[in-house]
Amino acid sequence: MRRVVGVVAAGASVLGTPVWGEEAQVLREVVVSARNGAEAERREASTQKVVVTSKDIENLGVMTIGEVLGKLPGVEMPAGPEGGQRTRGMSRDSVKILVDGESSAGGSAIMAGVVGRLPVGELDRVEILRGSSAEFGGAAFVTVNLIMKRALPKRSTALKAGVGMRGSEPNAQMSWTENGGAGHWGWSLPVTLNLQRNPTHGEVDRQNTSAGTRALWQKENSDGLSTFREFVLQPKLTWKDGVDSFTISPLLFDGLRKNSSDTALTEFANPAAGSGEAFNGSRTSSDTSQRRMLRLRAEGEMLVGGAKLSGKGSLNNGSNTTDMVRQSYNAANVPSVATDNSNNSERELNLALRLDKPVDDHLLALGLEHINLQRVDNQDMGGSFVVHAVHTASERQSVVWLQDDWKVQPILTLTAGLRGESMQLEADAFAQQRSGLLPSLAVRWEPVERWVVRTSLGAGLKMPRIDEIADVVLPSIAANTPVTADRRGNPGLKPESSLNYEAAVERYLDGEAGVLGANLYVRSTQDFTERRVQMEGVRWVDRPYNEGRAQHWGWELDGKVRTDNFGWRGATVKAHLTLPHAQVEDARRGITRMARDTPQYVFSAGLDASLPNLKSGYGISMQVSGSSETSIPGEQYGFTQARTTVDAFWLYRWNPQINLRLSGQNLFASSTVRDMQYVAGANSWLLHTVDAGYRTVSLTLEGRW
Repeated sequence: MRRVVGVVAAGASVLGTPVWGEEAQVLREVVVSARNGAEAERREASTQKVVVTSKDIENLGVMTIGEVLGKLPGVEMPAGPEGGQRTRGMSRDSVKILVDGESSAGGSAIMAGVVGRLPVGELDRVEILRGSSAEFGGAAFVTVNLIMKRALPKRSTALKAGVGMRGSEPNAQMSWTENGGAGHWGWSLPVTLNLQRNPTHGEVDRQNTSAGTRALWQKENSDGLSTFREFVLQPKLTWKDGVDSFTISPLLFDGLRKNSSDTALTEFANPAAGSGEAFNGSRTSSDTSQRRMLRLRAEGEMLVGGAKLSGKGSLNNGSNTTDMVRQSYNAANVPSVATDNSNNSERELNLALRLDKPVDDHLLALGLEHINLQRVDNQDMGGSFVVHAVHTASERQSVVWLQDDWKVQPILTLTAGLRGESMQLEADAFAQQRSGLLPSLAVRWEPVERWVVRTSLGAGLKMPRIDEIADVVLPSIAANTPVTADRRGNPGLKPESSLNYEAAVERYLDGEAGVLGANLYVRSTQDFTERRVQMEGVRWVDRPYNEGRAQHWGWELDGKVRTDNFGWRGATVKAHLTLPHAQVEDARRGITRMARDTPQYVFSAGLDASLPNLKSGYGISMQVSGSSETSIPGEQYGFTQARTTVDAFWLYRWNPQINLRLSGQNLFASSTVRDMQYVAGANSWLLHTVDAGYRTVSLTLEGRW
């Protein structure tokens, strides 16, 4: 029975749930051990895990969870229309995002947008999991589990209020949280208001060459402003008795976003010679987007016959309404107007049940999951491109998985698992269904004290997203060319199936001084998916296609070292380097080529230090996204310049309850610069874009009572 209670307590810790009893004593113990908790949890984990603590998150100085996701070690935010997060050089769905262990449907645009916009103060910590497992599958390279803060039965107040500037525009954030409770009950009432104004600036250089002679040369220069107003209310109520608990947490999210921009266009009268640049019109764009989300989530766990039974469920109901007006003037100042009015609504049901039971030297886990998403998109476009359509889509996922952690010896653990997935997608008249059994095996071996070796092998299945199979038209803003093509889905897109291998070695330093790690990863993917631009009828269209078999491989090096033993007290240095490689056996063209948009490297490093005599702490961090390249002979070439962002903060402890934090992001205002070339016979199209980066500086008052 002692082992069961220990397993349950460990599970509660992983879930971020405090074990209640003598509340004050437990809270003090957590605070004391937090300094070494992340490395200890990483070391004891059966599979590869990195924990980003609440202190690490605070030191990022960001406002939203989405900004945290772009600053995790080994994860980057790529440029271009795909957006999202990528890792190890794979742009498409290479990072799987969980919220308290709960995954969302792949086509859930509303849920993904809301989670990214939630205030960072609601985030307790982040778990980064690598390698395949029955619990998380192997569809994504990396699984990121966002652990949200829980209600504690202790009366307290937390306040965070910040003001700052992004470029020349003001920003403000306020979050206020009341906690309380008595006996077995705890509650939390967080309220957050974000007010942001973000300047934008972009430059476009567009050229068309025919038979070696430049026949067109146009430029665009745009300036704009993006504003956000976001309100979040997420109360929580928790009952807990020993290891049994139940939590209910509704969520109300209301966000209003407005974008406006003015674009000046010029064109060269003699493009071949690059002379005669003159006014070629202008464009004014404005759009308003209202996003609302209502969510009801419940979760609980209890001891049943020497095992831990846990369950969770959520009902999400969201909508997003967008109104866009684009007014263009040609060189003779003749106007034309384009409009786009859309309303998207989603309803998602998410259920999960899990049983953990220790048996001798085994810890067995069984999980059941079900997701049902229903989506309706109303699209009404006017102007030169007219669309009146209603699109319906749905996604259903059913998963059952079984996993066994077998401690063969004190130094050796085998984790074997089997995951069964059944997925069905429907978009208008198109439907896909796929099922699969996905085995996995992982080994953790500690041959010598403080040396840990891990390896894993597993299969993965990645279904297309709803918008990838839906034939919804997103027309190009400018003239239809390969570099400004319409975007559409591909109803015939097949799922990807992959085999993933990982091998890592970790060295935990003496005196709990930190950890150094190296990891080799290899992934083989059938029916690998990339977006491709082709002429369809009289228009260029950008769609996803299955290109063939792909291989991704590379190295990851990481380290986190506290420098007390080296004479520098109170400082921590950390770094992460990814060296990715990727190639595709292109079945359409019969060649082996590099995967599109493959970066040379991704590097991040940081330093946090304390200055007790000044009642202060400070930190600086850097993220470098190496240059990315696309090279498909005779068809497409692309290059994105390396980009370096530097962040820093200074924290002053005014008194035990109040801190002042001065922070800055992208201090050198790094921009994103891309070049793209498309080739079709004797014609080629060139596109050069610059998206300006802006410096953000903020001053935040942090109080806890």
